[in-house]
Amino acid sequence: MVFMHARMASELDFRWDDLRLFLAAHRTRSLTQAARRLGLNQSTTSRRLAAFEETLGARLFDRTPEGLVPTELAERLLAPAERAEAATHEAARVVAREEASLEGEVRVAVSEGMSYYVLAPAMARLREAHPGVRVTFVISVAMADLTRREADVALRFARPARGDLVGKRLWSGDYGVFGAPSLAARLGPGPHPLAGLDFVGWDDQTQASIPEARWEAKAGVRCVVRASSITTRLALAQAGCGAIELARAWGRTLPGLVELDTEPVDMSVDVWLVTHRALREVPRVRVVWEFIEDALATLVG
Repeated sequence: MVFMHARMASELDFRWDDLRLFLAAHRTRSLTQAARRLGLNQSTTSRRLAAFEETLGARLFDRTPEGLVPTELAERLLAPAERAEAATHEAARVVAREEASLEGEVRVAVSEGMSYYVLAPAMARLREAHPGVRVTFVISVAMADLTRREADVALRFARPARGDLVGKRLWSGDYGVFGAPSLAARLGPGPHPLAGLDFVGWDDQTQASIPEARWEAKAGVRCVVRASSITTRLALAQAGCGAIELARAWGRTLPGLVELDTEPVDMSVDVWLVTHRALREVPRVRVVWEFIEDALATLVG
């Protein structure tokens, strides 16, 4: 694309959607990842970014095989775009603080396992008690940025370390190794060394986000089959394909699995419920917060 000289600032008509797109592209350095973050397809993201560059009359990114490379203009635009983002989110929080009715959407960032096995089975109770509250589960192994309103509430495996966030530790527990009854029968009495077992592991891409994936890499266990989905990993373990490490309080509730007699697993997990401080007492957020607390308490006893 060939651009004319950059337009005068007075000629430009910035839209927040354009700046939001620019920020997603700058942060991910990938059209594919930016599209995923924005909930768009890649072709739409590429077309909108090109249209924004056309509006500016200048290129923001060089497209290379390794991804997007910000131009000098993009680096200068980053700080004011982030200020615009912060102002937009603060405006949203001001409005949210004024909301008094138990109505509206609450976005909950949560792992697949937590959503499928803990929250979904209890959702009917929340719907019955508060039919005006709409919950959207944002399923990802990545950590949602609550300060940028990627979600309103999040379940995390670590205490929030930055941002104006409040959190509560809901549960802490140790891990065991589980497998199908047929696997337990083949192994016989233990304790069995972890190095001698076949494991159903996480795929390599999740190691930065999932405690179990980091443990697998550190412990050097033999993963004979891998998946990026906890439900798939559980199905593989239940089918006898290998052992799986699970929080004991949760693993003992799952059908088709028994705890194996192994050497100890050097891992524990904390589950934190987190939200932005400005949203903590918004009524619809408060009832979802309490619902999550109750659902997890029911699971772990």
